[in-house]
Parts: sequence; structure tokens; C-alpha cells
Amino acid sequence: MKIRVSNGKQHRDLNLPMQDDELSRVMREMGINDTVPYCTLSAVWNDRNPLVELEGLQVNMDEVNFFAKRMDSLTDYQQDVLSVYVKNRSINGLKDYINLTFSIAGLSLITDFSEVGKVGRQLYMDEFQVLSATDEEKINFIEFAEKTFTEDRVEVYPYGVFVEHGFELQEFYDGINFPMYLYDPEQVTAVVELQGKEGTVEYLYLPTTSCSFDKVKARLGVENYSECMVRAVHNERMPKNLLPSSEDLKDVGQLTAYNELCQTVCRFDDVHMEKLSLAAQFIGAKDHMDMTYIAKQLGDFEVVPSVHNDEEYGKFLVVELDLFDVDELLLPHIDYAGVAADKRSGTLADSGYLEGGFVGAAKERHEYLRQYHGEYSDPLEFSLDDCEAFCLYSPLKGILMPGVECGEQEEELYRYDLTPFESDITEAITAYDCIGEEPRGLMHYFNDSLDVARKVITAIPKIMEHEGELYGVLECMIKEPLTEEELMVLKDYWTAQMSDGWGEGFEQQAIQVEDGELFVSFWSNGDSWSVMTEEELLQSLNQQARMEM
Repeated sequence: MKIRVSNGKQHRDLNLPMQDDELSRVMREMGINDTVPYCTLSAVWNDRNPLVELEGLQVNMDEVNFFAKRMDSLTDYQQDVLSVYVKNRSINGLKDYINLTFSIAGLSLITDFSEVGKVGRQLYMDEFQVLSATDEEKINFIEFAEKTFTEDRVEVYPYGVFVEHGFELQEFYDGINFPMYLYDPEQVTAVVELQGKEGTVEYLYLPTTSCSFDKVKARLGVENYSECMVRAVHNERMPKNLLPSSEDLKDVGQLTAYNELCQTVCRFDDVHMEKLSLAAQFIGAKDHMDMTYIAKQLGDFEVVPSVHNDEEYGKFLVVELDLFDVDELLLPHIDYAGVAADKRSGTLADSGYLEGGFVGAAKERHEYLRQYHGEYSDPLEFSLDDCEAFCLYSPLKGILMPGVECGEQEEELYRYDLTPFESDITEAITAYDCIGEEPRGLMHYFNDSLDVARKVITAIPKIMEHEGELYGVLECMIKEPLTEEELMVLKDYWTAQMSDGWGEGFEQQAIQVEDGELFVSFWSNGDSWSVMTEEELLQSLNQQARMEM
């Protein structure tokens, strides 16, 4: 659904529903930084949308977004029914709107009376939601229609005859805590049911983000996960042997580890899920970080379900996999067990048979355990109290494009020319913000070194003025000092981000300044360009000063 929202100074046109992160980003661009954002609903594009009735009012955008998801689950006919009800009944805002999407049974809008039997069938379906083949033959729908029109509430409107029969507006949503609803079931692997201190319940759909998690905590009225209790873990697509119990998710570190596993496997089909299940069972993985490591290394494994010995495995290799070009007349004489034994010893480091089938691995089992400790994960909660700031610097370069009416040529600007535009560039970086709601910033995309990922908690692009010159900066919060080798890895990553990643996108953003449009590049292929630590920057400036003396 398309709507327009406003904060009194600016407006945005939104197509809902949105992911929580995307909605939060748009709200921040409007200057609304609250975890649960409110703004004015200025316009609704579709007159059939019940939100038309709320135009001009302050609305909870999380409620509007949830309502949009629920509307997506309804047919066009059901949406019309809901719209008519909202227009002609006393409705308590978005709370009742949401509850109505769950309670629509027993409401009908009849626009065609040419066949009374079809009208009766529609009324029956609207009230009971299901119709078996037996009932289809047994029920007299004409009589059902006559009885409904006689005994129930019937009102005539320009857009049809509206009927209430067996309808009750039930409270699924209490105005604070959303009921469980899977908007995109294929992308959800598990649902964690959380209870707050006051007994209220919320649902966390995994994989999740820190943005969605913060919203859940806000609705529960808690600040930290430690204030919550896990009531249940509802499995959607995860193999049973990889599903945690409520006790397994007692602290936020455990939840973060399981969330990363869900992120890793959320796009797995059933075949890959079964392969992961058997691989984890074969390795003996009990820890979610070990399971995540196995999921990321799943190509190391050969899994053949329903094969339980060398004879069956060898026959699978020869007959089904067609591993060898063999005349069919020779098939009864093949030593299938010998073929399997040769394959296992020749190409697999470790292999064996489980109840579910055969599993072979490219490495020994112990080499898949305790190799990964969540270094690449996005913490759902974390503190920077034990971290210190560490920055990388690089020269900025810009191009100023004067307005067409000026008739001037574009001007190349260097770090000393860019200093007057510091505030404009800072605002542009904030507005661009393609990092979104990722709490680790650009470290969210980093996968080059486990040691660097463990030490560097956040990495945020910024600019900084130093002695009258403007530099591009990667501001990091680190747990431990980096070794020389680790520093080179981080420098190479930041260089790649400036040339082909974050920086490539940013340099295409026109920054409106008084003299025209400014384009700023964090990267250059010139010989004088480099990425420097603060110490290296100071050395470079001192050397430059001595040369100029």
C-alpha cells in the first residue's frame, strides 16, 4: 500500500509493508529517531484502504506497517469487506484495524444477487471460512441465504449489501504487543516467544536484526534481553536436531549465535537443510557456532540419505550417480562394497553411516569443531565500554559542478579545498547511510579475517578535519590492538570499500552546496593517495612540512 507520512517539516511517500530496518532508516532521515516511531499520516493513495479514515492523524508506524502486512494476507474481496466495516462502524483506530484482519469471519459484502444459491454459498464461506465437498452437496444455500438475511444485521450501501452474521471483533492485538504472524514464512526459520517482566508476550522472528529486536524489547517494556524469559521456540524450517530449547537461549550471546545460524540457513531448501542436519549429527556439533561453521562449509560434505552400508553406497555411486561407465550386463558382478571403500579412503578424510544415511567430509571431524566463535556475527546487544577508538585516514578529493546558468567548468577540489564543505559532506554521509541499521557498520560485510573481525567491533565511515585539511576516516572501535598483519587486512578492506563498495556509491551522490553540486570521493588511484593510521598521518604531515621549509 502506498501512503504519505509527515513530521510537520518534510514528508515521505512509502510503499508498505517494509522491513523494520528500512522503515527505521526512512524515519531517521525525517529526524524521527525513536525506536517506535510516530508521525502524521498525510495521504493514502487507495480509497479502498481503511487507512483513509486516519488521514491527518498521528499514527504508530510499526502498527501501520504490521497492518500493511496483514492486508497483504487478505483477498481483494476481504479488503473491500474490511473497508466497508471501517467506514460504517465505530472503530478504535489501528488497534481495531489490526484485530479486524484476524476477525473478518462473519462479514459479507454482496454486490451480485443474480443467483441466490451463489449468494448463499458466499455467505456460508464468509461465516465458516471452510466448505467441505460433503457440505457443498448437502447444504441448501438458497435457504441459508434467506435465513441469514432474515435473522442477521443487513445494511444497504451504494457499494453493496453488507451483512454481519456470526461476526465478533476479537482482541488479538492489545494495542501494545503484536500477535504471532508469519508474513514471509519462507524467510523465517524459527520464532522465539518472549515474555517481559509484566507478563506481556512478543515474538522474535529469526533471523532478525538489532533493529527488530529493539522494537520487540520496547513493546515488552524492557531494555535488555536479560529482563526477558524465553517461553518457547517455535520451529518453522530448522531441522529438529539443530533447534534449541528455551534453556539454550538464556543469554543474548546464545541468542546472537543462534540468530547467525538462522541467517546462514534461511535460504536453504529442504535438501540442504537435510544435508546440514546429517552433517552436524555426523560431526557431533552441539554448539550453534559449530553448526554455523558447518553450514558455511557445507560444500565439504557428501551426504546420501537412506544409504546405510558400503554395499548400498557403492551401488548408489555406480547405478544412481553413474560414477563409472559400466555395461549393464556387468552390474551383478561388481563389488559395490569395494567401490565404496575405495571412494571413502580415496577422496574423503572422514565418513560414516548414520540412521539417516551416509555422510562423508573433506576434513577430519574434529577440524569442524571450535573453529568459529561468532566473529562475523552481528551482536543483537553489545557494549563498547571496553573498546577504544582507532581511525584510518585517507585524503579526500572532490569535484564541484557549477550550475548550468553559471557557465563555468567543473572544478577539482582537494582536501584543503573541501574544508569549507565539512558540514555539507557530513550531512550527506548521514543521509546516504547505506549501512542502514547494522550496529557494526561496515564490519557487517567483513569476512576476510577471524582475528580482525574479533578485534574490530564497529567500523563507521566519517570525515575529519586535521590542520585545515579534510580527510576520509574509518572510525573503528576495537577490543585489542591490531598486529601489523591485521592492520594491513583492515586497510585493504577499507580501500576496497572506498573504491568499489560504500565509497563508490557515495561518490555518486550529489551534495547540494551554494556554488552547485559537489561530488566527493574517498578513494583515488593517484600515487599520493594512501590509507594511514593517525601516527602515519602525522609522520606524513611532518615530512611534508620539512620539505616545504
